[in-house]
Amino acid sequence: MILLTAGHGRGAKIMDSFIENKWFTRIVAFLLAFLLYMTVNFSDFEAVQPAGDSTEILTNVPVKAYYDTENLYVSGVPEQVRVELSGPKSIIESTKRLRDFEVMIDLTDYEIGKHRVAIKHKNFSDKLDVTILPSAVDVTIEEKVTTTKTVTPEFNDSALAEGYQVENVTVAPHEVEVTGSESDIEKIAFVRTALTGEDEISEETTATAAVQVLDGNLNKLDVKVEPATVQVSISVKNPSKKVPLNAVSKGTPANDLTVTSLEPDISEITIYGKESALKELKEFSLPVDVSGVTKDTTLTVPVNLGEQFNFSSPQEVKVKVTVEKSTDK
Repeated sequence: MILLTAGHGRGAKIMDSFIENKWFTRIVAFLLAFLLYMTVNFSDFEAVQPAGDSTEILTNVPVKAYYDTENLYVSGVPEQVRVELSGPKSIIESTKRLRDFEVMIDLTDYEIGKHRVAIKHKNFSDKLDVTILPSAVDVTIEEKVTTTKTVTPEFNDSALAEGYQVENVTVAPHEVEVTGSESDIEKIAFVRTALTGEDEISEETTATAAVQVLDGNLNKLDVKVEPATVQVSISVKNPSKKVPLNAVSKGTPANDLTVTSLEPDISEITIYGKESALKELKEFSLPVDVSGVTKDTTLTVPVNLGEQFNFSSPQEVKVKVTVEKSTDK
């Protein structure tokens, strides 16, 4: 009994020494503070993030503008915005599926001039937090002006097949109505359309092309065009020229033979290509390879045009080769 009492007394003294130790006190205080911090923040997290809530962003949401479309023209209204939705996931999914909401700008009470206008929304569930990105835009309200402009067709010769040239380019309709603000209508310098495509053009081609309305610096103007597209037709030609054909020998016949004559079966050949190259062409030289010829023969010689021209008619020529025995002088 005395031993137990003595032992208990020593244990109490050891515990008292721990409590009196300043590091022991600090560690205990830190642990208590950490537990309190975790308890408070966990409770806050549970309150802010209810089970099943989520956030999602809808892209390419169209914007509708309300204003006097008969007499006014508004620029600066974005065609599309992003919409951020936060709330129950099931309601977000239903909203995405039904798409019965509306994002709009109401300008019915605004006067002519420049304004900073909020983008609003309606028909979203009250259980959703809705944020429009951007939330506001700068718009300009002006008097509407409509004018008639002639469309100029443009074409890049690089789209033509080799040797071809544009003969004529037409557009239908050749006039369009351009509607916009008075300031933009006054800036119009070009109303044009261009036929584009990946295939090289070697025949008459018609295709649909968009109309572009540009200012003097080739900036696109914020106007409406009616019709917005036109039909562009391009007729092309492949210039040609008929010139004398001159057969010339190359190489050496066998067995000391000498070529005495080369007689093509045609005297003229038609060459197709760009007019600039054809203009300089006076005759066409056809090389005939007589290497190894042992007797009079007729050779079929392909017409090699090189890079200057793109086509010939015919594309090969029959040439009668006449040879004789060489004589020593």
